[in-house]
Amino acid sequence: MIKALSYLVTCGTIAATIFIVSGAAAGQQAESGMPSGSIDPQGTMAQHHHHPMEGSAMMQEPHHVLAMAYRNSLVTFARALHHHATEATTVNLEFARATVAEMKRSFDQMQQHGQEHMQTMDATMKAHMADMMEQKDERHAAIQEHLTALDQEVNTGAPEAGSISNHIAEILQQCDGMSRMHARTMEHKMTGPKDHTKH
Repeated sequence: MIKALSYLVTCGTIAATIFIVSGAAAGQQAESGMPSGSIDPQGTMAQHHHHPMEGSAMMQEPHHVLAMAYRNSLVTFARALHHHATEATTVNLEFARATVAEMKRSFDQMQQHGQEHMQTMDATMKAHMADMMEQKDERHAAIQEHLTALDQEVNTGAPEAGSISNHIAEILQQCDGMSRMHARTMEHKMTGPKDHTKH
C-alpha cells in the first residue's frame, strides 16, 4: 500500500512538473508571437502546419511521424527533470529515475522509427540526405553518451543536481540542433536551389 501510494505521488509529481514546464513553454511561445507549428529555442519539434511540404510522402510517412513524436517526448521529460534539478533542494530519486527511464525509452523508439523510416527511402533520396544523416548520427551518439551518464548519476545513492542539469542541457542542445537541421532541410526542399542567373 505504501509503495503504491509512493508510486502515485511520483507519477503525480512528474505530471505536475511536465504541466508546469509545458505551460511555461506555451507562455513563452505566445509572448514571442511564434506560431504553434514553429520550432522554439529549447528543442521542441515543429509540427509543420504552416509548411507547404506537409502533404509530402516523406513528412507523412508513419515512422517519420512517430520518430518526431518520440523526440518531442524525449525533450518534454528532459525539461521536466531539468526543472526539478534546478528548483528542488534535493533530487527526488524516484522522480529522477522514472523520468530518465522515459527519456531512454523515447530515445530508443525515436532511433528505431528513424531507422525504419530510412528503409522506406529509395537510393536517390538516401544519397541526397547523406550529409544530414551523418550529422544526425553524430548527435544521436552525443545524446546516448549523456543519457548513459545521466542514468548512472540518478542510480547512485546521492545524485548531484548540477551534474544532472549539465547532462540534460547537453541532450537538449543536441535535440535543438536536430530540430534546426530538420527545419533547414525542409526549407531547402520547399525553395529548391537558388537561381544565380537572376540579379
